[in-house]
Amino acid sequence: MGKRAELASRTRADLLAAAKRLFGEHGYLDTKITDIAAAADRAVGSFYTHFDDKEQLLAVLRSELTETAAPGPVGDDPIRDHVTACWTALRTHRPTAIGVLQQATAAAPASGRLRDELTAWTARLRKHLEDRRDRGERLPGDPELLATAVGVMLAGLNHALPPDDPDDSRLADTVTNLVLHGLTGPEQ
Repeated sequence: MGKRAELASRTRADLLAAAKRLFGEHGYLDTKITDIAAAADRAVGSFYTHFDDKEQLLAVLRSELTETAAPGPVGDDPIRDHVTACWTALRTHRPTAIGVLQQATAAAPASGRLRDELTAWTARLRKHLEDRRDRGERLPGDPELLATAVGVMLAGLNHALPPDDPDDSRLADTVTNLVLHGLTGPEQ
């Protein structure tokens, strides 16, 4: 790699790192391109050399989130495995996840952007819930609505809880139990 390409690569990486930090500190909506460039110690023109706009930068960061959100090998409880994988991805890429949530939430309700994000993000979980339903297991509601509710819950908790929250370890069990048994818990 030549010196110019190396400098461009470093500039792009610095802009992405600055955006992540600022999205985590101030949120996506309150972070301006000028803030990102300044935090990366770059000129605003450098930002536009690498990205058309803040949405394109978020799309690059989002691809990292999507890559890590898939659960590994499914164990005895695929729903818990999926919840754990999603939560881990959200926490690992918290600033990006907050950016995606804020961007989708800020879109007009009729655009369906938030619904589309949640539907895509929870497709595997919905499939696991449908499989349980098809095996005759009782669920507290429609698999698509349950999966979407989990998506909203996890995204909201990721936004609301501090990054080093000590309850992280109990979250997957709590959310899985809520999905499978509702607010009243398992039948006795």
